[in-house]
Amino acid sequence: MRKMHRLGQIGRLAGVVLLSVGIVLTIGIPEASAQQPLTGQWCWDSTGNGTWVCLNAWNGGPWVNVSTNADTRNNDFTIIQDPAGYYELEDTGGNSYSGECIGDAYNESGQADTSLDPCGNTGVGQGWGTNFELVTSGCLTGYVAFYNVHWGGYLGPPNGWVNGSHFYLNKPDKYCFAQLLPA
Repeated sequence: MRKMHRLGQIGRLAGVVLLSVGIVLTIGIPEASAQQPLTGQWCWDSTGNGTWVCLNAWNGGPWVNVSTNADTRNNDFTIIQDPAGYYELEDTGGNSYSGECIGDAYNESGQADTSLDPCGNTGVGQGWGTNFELVTSGCLTGYVAFYNVHWGGYLGPPNGWVNGSHFYLNKPDKYCFAQLLPA
């Protein structure tokens, strides 16, 4: 059992290393759209030693909240590119909001906390706040910060966050997320 846990840790570390290569390709090379989408859990290491704060479609959505439990239901998001060239975080957790993207709460342009809204590739009308730029400068290798174009800030938890807190799109500081692959 201990050996399987260690193999899982090694697999996740390999995924983080591959993420850094994927992000570089996605940002720098036009052919990167043919690459496999970056799917999995997106988590911020709040302490620098593996205390993960993960994006979670809370109770299946529509709210996107802090989950301190990696490898739990509704933690799966995929980075997709919309027709305008921005990136979006699509819920791919198989719940009732699967296929929608992280954006402004209630899809209202003045709500900086997060819920799941229509993605830009659906033809339905893109939700407010769903466009992101991927920022790797200032992050460890294999990590990425999500800069929200609408808000001019970063995706991150509130100060004093707890399990179940909403994420926000207007944080002034970078929160560098890693892609954790399911165990």
